[in-house]
Amino acid sequence: MSKAYEHVRKLAEEIGPRGSCTPEEKRAGEYILDKFTQMGLTTRVETFKAVTSFSWAFGLLYLLFVIAAVIFPFNNQVALGIALFALIAFYLESNTFPLITKVLPKRGSQNIIADVPARSKAIRQVVIMAHYDSSRSALSFSPQMVKGFRRSYLLMVGSMVLITLMYAAGVWSDLRPDIFWYISLPPALYLYFAFLLLAHREVKGVYTPGGNDNASGLSVLLEVGNVLAHLPLLTTSVTLLATGAEESGTNGALDFLKKNRPPQNTYFINLDNLGIGEVSVITEEGILGLKPSAPELVSAAKAVAQEKGLDVDFRPYNLLTTDGTVTLMRKYPTMGIMAFDEAGLLPNWHWPTDQAEFVQPENLETAKELVLGVLRKLES
Repeated sequence: MSKAYEHVRKLAEEIGPRGSCTPEEKRAGEYILDKFTQMGLTTRVETFKAVTSFSWAFGLLYLLFVIAAVIFPFNNQVALGIALFALIAFYLESNTFPLITKVLPKRGSQNIIADVPARSKAIRQVVIMAHYDSSRSALSFSPQMVKGFRRSYLLMVGSMVLITLMYAAGVWSDLRPDIFWYISLPPALYLYFAFLLLAHREVKGVYTPGGNDNASGLSVLLEVGNVLAHLPLLTTSVTLLATGAEESGTNGALDFLKKNRPPQNTYFINLDNLGIGEVSVITEEGILGLKPSAPELVSAAKAVAQEKGLDVDFRPYNLLTTDGTVTLMRKYPTMGIMAFDEAGLLPNWHWPTDQAEFVQPENLETAKELVLGVLRKLES
């Protein structure tokens, strides 16, 4: 059994489901800290407060559109104001800029961080990150529904935009407002259904074992750290960042940037969902508009894959946010490494079948060699 796969087994089976801000997440953080310490690395724990689920913010936003639909026949302008606020808040939250989340109840989580200084004068800094919490399951991630996840998501976005436009027309147009209200009802019902799905998630969903998402990425982070601990890079300082509370809204990555304020030229490599399918370098990322990954990182990855004969694909990622989305949106040079099945989906994504037994050890080894190769290319 490979060392990387041992980490997956420890996190997904012995510790088990690691919901954001739960005692199990904290146990996983203690395991990671212990491993970093055994490597002889300088470590630290940064605690922060985070929401326990993304359902609260997005469920509230979906519900605001439904409330706007109820209010519109009685007060057009108030309904428009509610819809416009909800649309702006949804866009910000979806792009990792918290608004609603700031006022929601929070619990404690933590980032586990280890530093590998350069052997000589550091002329560049790289942060390698992977989250270690696991998600709560939901019907929208079931095998029957997950294939249409992006389509359903875009329908939700379209419904929000349509409702807002209809209410704006109802306020400022010379036509009868009830015409626009009737048009808004089907999208409002669709958003009410989306709200019910999130409510069902919180009542009936269970925290997943998180073998692929993201014990796989965390195991690669640990093994890369083990190599660097024995042989640090000459002119590149590396920070190993294990983020907490990613599944409830990329909270760990946000807190790391807030507290550490890395220079704008710091490179970020994000490891997420690496254990099943085809290992892939993310060339662009974003669910509401793609942002390009750092060209120098992607170029280095291509060179490494070719030189080492690694079976690696290069593709965009346009599903839910990752820690890499956080740094991309703030203009840090970033590249994600993930793995996808034949349908272009993340296998066992946010579902109870996300177990350690399905993780492929060879995937972990490929990702490890790819990350180390990219770091050495940056050196040269």
